[in-house]
Amino acid sequence: MCGICVSLCFRDHSTANSSSSDAVLQNLLTRLKRRGPNYFQDISFSFHEVLDLQLTCSVLQLRGSSPSLQPLTDDSGNYLLWNGEIFDGPMFEESQSDAKVLSEKLFNCTDVTDVLPIIASIKGPFAFVFYQNNGLLWFGRDIFGRRSLLWKADSASFNLCSISNSGEWDELCTEGIYCVDLSQSIKKKSFVINLYPWSSTPSGLILPRQDEEIILPNIEMSVKCKMSLQSPISTPLNKSLPSDEELKIFQFPEVHYKNDKCFEDLFPRLLDISIMNETVSQFEEVFSKAVGKRALIHQHICKNCFPLKNDTHENFACGHTSVGILFSGGLDSIVVACLADRYLLENEPIDLINVAFASDASLKNAKALDRHTVFDTPDRITGRNGAMALRRVCPKRTWNFVEVNVTEMDLINERRNVICHLLSPSFTVLDDSIGCAIWFASRGKGFIVSDEGYKNYTSPARVLLVGMGADEQLGGYSRHRAKFNSFGWKGLTEELSLELERICNRNLGRDDRIIADNGVESRYPFLDEDVVSFLNNLPTWLKMNLNFPRGYGEKLLLRLLAFKLGLIEAAALPKRAIQFGSRIARIEDSKENGSDVCKRLKIQYDNDVNKI
Repeated sequence: MCGICVSLCFRDHSTANSSSSDAVLQNLLTRLKRRGPNYFQDISFSFHEVLDLQLTCSVLQLRGSSPSLQPLTDDSGNYLLWNGEIFDGPMFEESQSDAKVLSEKLFNCTDVTDVLPIIASIKGPFAFVFYQNNGLLWFGRDIFGRRSLLWKADSASFNLCSISNSGEWDELCTEGIYCVDLSQSIKKKSFVINLYPWSSTPSGLILPRQDEEIILPNIEMSVKCKMSLQSPISTPLNKSLPSDEELKIFQFPEVHYKNDKCFEDLFPRLLDISIMNETVSQFEEVFSKAVGKRALIHQHICKNCFPLKNDTHENFACGHTSVGILFSGGLDSIVVACLADRYLLENEPIDLINVAFASDASLKNAKALDRHTVFDTPDRITGRNGAMALRRVCPKRTWNFVEVNVTEMDLINERRNVICHLLSPSFTVLDDSIGCAIWFASRGKGFIVSDEGYKNYTSPARVLLVGMGADEQLGGYSRHRAKFNSFGWKGLTEELSLELERICNRNLGRDDRIIADNGVESRYPFLDEDVVSFLNNLPTWLKMNLNFPRGYGEKLLLRLLAFKLGLIEAAALPKRAIQFGSRIARIEDSKENGSDVCKRLKIQYDNDVNKI
């Protein structure tokens, strides 16, 4: 994982306001180093003595046996800044630095038609910048936008960065891969960019587009539809509707749904249906591989031991925790944890990181001995239950249940000093509450319970497995049930198609900025390209059945897998959003709507920007 920052500036403007520009840049680079705490490098050069380029990269090294400084370069003057992971495809090499493998391919490219298929062949999250010595500057993100890349432009400069330090930055659209033509930019005295779009969207939608010109402030953009990138999602969304005969197999009049334990009767009946059993087994195989790659493919060295590796130049697995899981104890996270157990060595602990918030008033009223119970939020309770279930199902593993307790004062201070900058350009109430919860969780500073009681503990994991992407594909949101109740299977399927289209525009870039700030890499097995293609191929009724009550019908396929794995209670847990499960929402203004601009966040951010 890396932090990327690229500045492209017309030389006749580069000296203007240089002192203020330097201050802004230094502030940005200081924050960038938190994303990549292992290595940092800055390179500057010019193109035809007209355009000045500055390429900066910080690195969290997770793959490869030798130090991997970026930007990577060669003798011909090509440069690559790579923030991503190649988990599959023709360039996948488990034991090698994927940045080095990719750079060797790209540095041999001589034409546009050479670059596009290389990028299209990548399976995994990425954001990258590739400077080609013929004066082309390539950049882009994967089709889901799992890695952050922001951009801004004015008459003098064009900038790309993983994070921001002002309100002028925008999230880079994941519509395709972009290329700045430096020679044409000099000629036209504005930034000339070509966009090469993906051949189809994640749901398989092929947009009826032609080559077109788009004029943006300080940018002339050409969309090159005749030279598109092949989408990594191999299968379009199956929109077929269930027949009456197919729905009959789900009718169990003898099941009493008002009984809290009825799932112990319902789920075995469903698994006795051959098509459901077969589908669950197929899903287990595909999803297990996705979890396994993300749990396995890294150096298995914790934060504390990585400096020792650098000092000795030896390759070793330290045996400490190197993998953590953002863990509410809910359905998504507990299945990910259970499957991860299959792949890691038995002596390597896994951290189950659980975050909870409490107001200063509730802490003030609590007795000293009861201070920890104030943090017994809904997610804390399901988290403890989930950890006990994992210890029962996977007894050979050491499962560290990490209780991250956040006070109201902690929240206010860290939001002001750190989090508000990472969330930008996302400023809604929902961005604030989710972003803050994830930041504290990914920091991993809390307690574990031992025989002696509560013990201070900070997770040394450098890889964090995250369950995002399950709700969008498996009907986990309340709006899916509302759509089903109003418009039936057709309405539900159309809503799922929209969910896939919206994933890239919603929150993954935000979450990458938040998690990476703690020197941790986020990995999303539900958004593995093969998992998405597999789920796209299934008809809706094999993934969910919203005729069943809440806690049963949504994400039915995943619930049946959990039940099969022995995670009986978790299989019937209803969805609970992190802002409510962790109770961060209770600390804030209860009258706020999630889509409102978060005033406390925006005011703090604007004040800090004006001080730079």
